[in-house]
Amino acid sequence: MIRPLLLLLTSLFLGFLGWSIPVYWQLVNSQLLKVVGERSPSLEERAANLIRLDQLGAAAMVIEAAESLGSGETEDLRTLIAREVELFPDYGVSGGPDPYFDQILRLDAQLRSSVRSDLISNLIPLQTRRTMASFLQNSRSSAVHAILNTRQMSGTRQFMPVYSSAGQPLEATILLTALLIQGTHFSPEVAASIRTLADEIDQVEAVSDLERIYFAVFSLGKRFNWNQLVRLLPLIEDVGLLETVAAYSRNFEEQFSWIYAALLQQQSTRSTVDYLDRYPEEGLADLGLSLSYGEAATRYLIENGEAAHRPIRRLKWAAHMPWWLDNPGLLLPAAEHPKAFLVLKGILTASAAFCFILFCFVVFPLFLRSFPRAENPPALAALLRTLTLTLILTFLIILMTEPGVFRQSQKPLSEVRLEWAFQDTVESLFTPTERNELMDQITIITISIFFLMQVAVYLVCLMKLAEIRKIEAVPGLKLELLHNEEQLFDCGLYLGLAGTILALIFLAVGVVQASLMAAYSSTLFGIIFVAMLKIFHVRPFRKNLILGQES
Repeated sequence: MIRPLLLLLTSLFLGFLGWSIPVYWQLVNSQLLKVVGERSPSLEERAANLIRLDQLGAAAMVIEAAESLGSGETEDLRTLIAREVELFPDYGVSGGPDPYFDQILRLDAQLRSSVRSDLISNLIPLQTRRTMASFLQNSRSSAVHAILNTRQMSGTRQFMPVYSSAGQPLEATILLTALLIQGTHFSPEVAASIRTLADEIDQVEAVSDLERIYFAVFSLGKRFNWNQLVRLLPLIEDVGLLETVAAYSRNFEEQFSWIYAALLQQQSTRSTVDYLDRYPEEGLADLGLSLSYGEAATRYLIENGEAAHRPIRRLKWAAHMPWWLDNPGLLLPAAEHPKAFLVLKGILTASAAFCFILFCFVVFPLFLRSFPRAENPPALAALLRTLTLTLILTFLIILMTEPGVFRQSQKPLSEVRLEWAFQDTVESLFTPTERNELMDQITIITISIFFLMQVAVYLVCLMKLAEIRKIEAVPGLKLELLHNEEQLFDCGLYLGLAGTILALIFLAVGVVQASLMAAYSSTLFGIIFVAMLKIFHVRPFRKNLILGQES
């Protein structure tokens, strides 16, 4: 009784150690984010630094993000901004000093006395537009003059033309774009794209592309003041990212301050936008969670490229065992070397499954041996049986304990369209067919489990044949015993059909989003293994018994 008890306790202990390792297959533990970001600057510290640099507009956005996340006290920071605006009233419109925008403010009293801070609303009045146009006409930049000439373009769809009675928004956007070009606030790639399109406004495609850029600038100008905009634009690497960020500013109100703060922290747009595109449903919430922990936490989340997970059960246990489950001495190495800890977690899980299988062998021997007189199976067969059952149990433990196993890609599928079959038939003959050979992780895991289950049944049947073969009996009795085990030899088919039916039910209910290939593979494996068993093992054995009985 001591041996099975030791095996059971060892299995439970190893399983607990594997579960307690704070890394996941395709998720980032929120505990790792917290411990990584503890010693890095917070949103409040970032806002304070911006205020010291007179970047009041950008600081206000970071403060807005901190207030919406509830990460700290911001009243003192708001007081500092109010004090700066009281000393320099122009900062209430511009959000901070700027050589070119300050000249516009000095020339236009109406703009200087505005109570609103968003750019487009302040630039739409006729007097302000005339002031900006007059100022920009004196520019020595050919790019600025090329952009000013686009006020004559026609064929726009999202804006009314400048020469129409409703062309004020487009003209304000063009003047804003020219002023941004004058101050070199765009990234070189975006500025080059705007200049190229401005020189080709006589082409329909160029007008369409340029209008999309103007609409992005218009969207950002409706949301930002001057300082907030010029702090963001240099971080946007290309036109596509400019349109994406503008779309985020239109679609999100409170949460866009999180995106803005993350872009300032990362000093790059592409990595943050790629992360949000990868997780459109929960990526923004995960980004906000990392921002509340500190700059290093946000960097860690985006660099890993995985969604964050808050382990509720683990955190409850951590309240009672902080020395183990919430220990920075374990969390920091796990954050620095997640792959090594993930391998260790797999080894501990497999070891726990192995000890539990040995425990079952000792406690339930009658389940594995039907004949009292049968000898122990061959060492190789016993080893293969143990390893196969260990792999099956390991997969099942991973399915039950890993929160990221059943996650599917959140990217929306392409729209399904009905097209005539004869369209582009000739062209399709010369077009190479692309095969999508990538399978999602759920399908791979499901197929692996079905395969290992069939291998386990196959080994059990081989062991049963070995038991019958070793029995000291006449061939006629062995034939009867062999006939009695027909249901066992067909068990692979029953198991395969059951796996397919369960997989289809789970697929219909939505419990597991595996593909149909995974469901039908269960029956296919059952047919293959049962055919191998009966053709290569049962049939020759029965033939020898029949010949022995006749002789």
